[in-house]
Amino acid sequence: MSLPDHYDVKMPCHLILSKLADKCPSAVLAVLDSLVDPLQKTINFKPKQDAVKQEVDRNEDMIRSALRAIASLNRISGGDCSHKFKNLMTEISRSPALSEKYYSIRNE
Repeated sequence: MSLPDHYDVKMPCHLILSKLADKCPSAVLAVLDSLVDPLQKTINFKPKQDAVKQEVDRNEDMIRSALRAIASLNRISGGDCSHKFKNLMTEISRSPALSEKYYSIRNE
């Protein structure tokens, strides 16, 4: 999987990851630790100060996409077994902006 790649690659990867989490949870759980860092970088990425509106909008879409994938991973029973993933969920819940987006996405 190419999670650290370009926007056009990340979006489909997040979707595939969400589908895999639903269809093959044991396979995803086996590599859960390796998925945390790229997802964390994506949700914490800040566009440059002089970014144009399109870049800001793309970044917001990317964050929502990553949060959808994270919500799918969180639904997997046994998702608590990864310390890194637990830390990611704690980080999301402590950030007002991320927390609001996450719960909005989760309730879609």
